[in-house]
Formats: sequence, C-alpha cells, structure tokens
Amino acid sequence: MSRDDETSFPWRAAILGPLFIFLFALAFYFYNELHQGLGLVLLGLSFSVPMLWVVLAARDAEYSDSPVRQFIPRMTGMLVMGSTLLAFTMWNVDLRMSAMEGGFALVYICAGLIALHIIKGRPKRPQLTALSGGNLERRQRRRSHR
Repeated sequence: MSRDDETSFPWRAAILGPLFIFLFALAFYFYNELHQGLGLVLLGLSFSVPMLWVVLAARDAEYSDSPVRQFIPRMTGMLVMGSTLLAFTMWNVDLRMSAMEGGFALVYICAGLIALHIIKGRPKRPQLTALSGGNLERRQRRRSHR
C-alpha cells in the first residue's frame, strides 16, 4: 500500500487544530466566568487533542526512527509537568481539581506510552550496503596531477 501524501487532504490539521483552539478558548472563557472546574476540564481536554494527534502520527510513521519518535517523550513530559504543577497549585483551593489534573497527567502518560509502543513496532530504516561484492579499501590513494 503506497501513501500519496501530496494529494491527500490534511485532515488532522483541519480537524484537530481548530478543535484544540476551540476547547482552549472555551477553557479560558469558563475559567474567567468563575467556573474553574469546567474550565480546567476543558483545558485538560484541549491538551489531550495534541496527544491524540501524536498517537495518530505515530501510527502513520513508516519507520521507528522517524522524527516523531524524539518528539513524543518531550511533549508528554511538558504536558505531565504542566498538569502536576497545576495540581499542586490547586491543592489548597479544591482537592477535586488536583485529582482531576492528576488524572489528566495519567492520560497524557498513557497516550505517550501508546504512541511509543506503536512506533517501536515499526521496522527500522533500511541500511544501505555496497553491492559491489568486493572488499573496499579504507582509504583510496589520490592520484597526483602532473
């Protein structure tokens, strides 16, 4: 099955990008309107959208050493750090919000592990070998120009 990336519609960017922006804007709206619980739920869901995007990108990766492989742990680490920081800052305000942010941190960790597992199952890039059949010298002598 060959992939034709040039003619295919970029559906992930067209759907998941605006979905992230919409959920993020709703999170700010509800948080500013003093509905902190709903605002934080929407904020966690908005950050779950890029994690879904990464899982889908890992599924479409052809090789296990694709650039997505290095990006997954970094993105997961940043989202988990953000959720745990928010959970610690909300600890004195409402314990339920801290528990909810801890749950989102677990969701991010699970999505990152799933994406890494998917990409680990892909084959490595093919190694290029010489087809000459003979032994190649390590250094070839240069001919002097006379």
